[in-house]
Amino acid sequence: MQPAAAVFHEEQYFDWKVYALIGALEVLCGLAILGWTHRADVAGLVAHAWSLEFGLALAAGLGLPFLLIVTVLHMTTEATADLVTVWYGWVPIYRRTIAMADVKTCEVVDYRPLVDYGGWGVRRRTDGDRALTARGDRGVRLTLNDGSRLLIGSQRPEELADLLAQSPRPDAA
Repeated sequence: MQPAAAVFHEEQYFDWKVYALIGALEVLCGLAILGWTHRADVAGLVAHAWSLEFGLALAAGLGLPFLLIVTVLHMTTEATADLVTVWYGWVPIYRRTIAMADVKTCEVVDYRPLVDYGGWGVRRRTDGDRALTARGDRGVRLTLNDGSRLLIGSQRPEELADLLAQSPRPDAA
C-alpha cells in the first residue's frame, strides 16, 4: 500500500538570527581556545595537540553546531487528505502527526513568537497550548477534539488552513 500523496508541502529554515547566534558562539569558543593556547607553553601545546582529549574536543566543538543545524534547524510541514505531519530536521528527531479527523477547528492567526511561546521551535505554554514553528509570526491554530490547541507556523498559512477546512470529517455527516 502506497502512502497518500501530499497536497501541501512546506519547508522552513529557522530565522537567520539563529544561525548568526550559532556562528557567534563558534567564534567565541574559537577565541577562548586561542586565548587558552596563547597562555600555554608551546612545548606543552604540541605534546597535547594529537591527544585523544584534544581530538574529541575539536570534533565536538566543530561537529556539534553542524549536527544541530542538520538535525534540528529545519521544519517540514506536510499534509495529505487525512493527516498533517510536522517534523524537524532532515533526519527527523521530532515528529508530530495529527489526523484530520481529530481537528475540530482551524484558523489563520498572527502571533508573537517570543512573547506568546518564548521563541521558535517545539514550544508549550503554561496553559497547555503547543506550537511548532520555525520562523515568522503567522500560522494555523488547530483546536483538536480533545480541547487541546496546536499552532503550526507557516509562511503560507491561508493555503494550509484552506486545505484543513476542506478535509472531510467523519462527524460532518
